[in-house]
Amino acid sequence: MADSTDRRADATRQQIIRAAAHQFAQRAYHDVGLDDILAEAELTKGAMYFHFRSKHALALAVIEGQLARAGAAVQDLVDRKLSGLETLIDFGYQMAVEDINSDAARAMLHLLPVVGRTEGLQTKVLDDAVAALSVVAERAIVEGDVVDADPQDVTRMLLALYLGLRQAGDLDAPEQFLRRFERGWAVVLPGVVPIDRIDYFLQFIRRRTALAIKATSGAESPDVADDRVG
Repeated sequence: MADSTDRRADATRQQIIRAAAHQFAQRAYHDVGLDDILAEAELTKGAMYFHFRSKHALALAVIEGQLARAGAAVQDLVDRKLSGLETLIDFGYQMAVEDINSDAARAMLHLLPVVGRTEGLQTKVLDDAVAALSVVAERAIVEGDVVDADPQDVTRMLLALYLGLRQAGDLDAPEQFLRRFERGWAVVLPGVVPIDRIDYFLQFIRRRTALAIKATSGAESPDVADDRVG
């Protein structure tokens, strides 16, 4: 009986988190009310307060759940044993696909600058990402695919490329967003990749863009055709 009760409680908790992630993915944190979340989850306030004492606590649960999934996904990428730079590129496209397709991923990146900043969580998350990916960047330098540089500087630059494009772009126009991401890579590569390796990685990035577009195919804004690369 206790196990059954625990399973129901966990199912309710996950139901609340999924509804919250969807709301936070679509709207700013301060525009989302608990009533919006509860209406989508089809639960009462009592059910929510049993699991979460506030909207803030619920937002943290969304962030923490997605961080756990993202960490596992990064480890899966590393385990594939591609070259260091190929792994970094794949990480960028994986992040983009998740951001486009997953409420939880999009909600986390929406919430971190708001909820995460007040408790230092945003800084910690970014520092942890830099530390984890710097190991891969160092491998890319040793392999000769990235010029000799501080691996943390390389990693911060690549994270800034994605987060900056995300801020200025439209995730609801996925092909447009991904092609702009591709062009961002094309601008960055000559500054970090030896000249004799640039063509290979440009082709690698084109293939990854095509795969990402396929993985996120769906409704797009009408102007996407004007933003295609030739």
